[in-house]
Amino acid sequence: MTHTDQQHINSIRTGDNAGLHRIYREFLPRIHALITQNGGSYDDARDVFQDALVVLFDKCRTENFALSSSFSTLLYGVCRNLWGNRLQKKSRSEVSLTDDLKFTDSTDIEFDLVQAERESIFWDALRRLGTECRKLLELFFEKKSMEEIAETMQLSSVGYAKKRKFICKEQLIEQVKSDVRYKDWDGDASREF
Repeated sequence: MTHTDQQHINSIRTGDNAGLHRIYREFLPRIHALITQNGGSYDDARDVFQDALVVLFDKCRTENFALSSSFSTLLYGVCRNLWGNRLQKKSRSEVSLTDDLKFTDSTDIEFDLVQAERESIFWDALRRLGTECRKLLELFFEKKSMEEIAETMQLSSVGYAKKRKFICKEQLIEQVKSDVRYKDWDGDASREF
């Protein structure tokens, strides 16, 4: 069964596992070819592909999103831009990629790419924290009150929960700052974390 572009978008938007697996099977080989032809590895291709799906997830959930090209063109363009951005950060010079397909989406993809990179750094840093800190911060990000956090985490008091939150937040900031991708940004970008 052939899936339409809109079905691919709906799979990303809803997080449909079967649909996402279809997208991986159908499009990852092409992205692998793009990345390996331009100095990357299979693991780089998977990372870029996953980051591109995050960009598309965020983009397709906006009210004014409309697919102005084929899904494959959009996905290829996002992956191409993400990989070019990474190469450029590494080399600090202009990067030229093999171009067998022009990216035609007219939306502000550069903003989306920067946002995806920042989110990737943040979530990677959060995953590197210890289990207790990660859980505490996740509760905090879910807007739970300090009372709820103290109770859920079985902490002795709200005051101690606040102290642990501060310590965990500092650890998260250090994890973000230690990420090489964070260090590659200029001052303006890094201040937005």
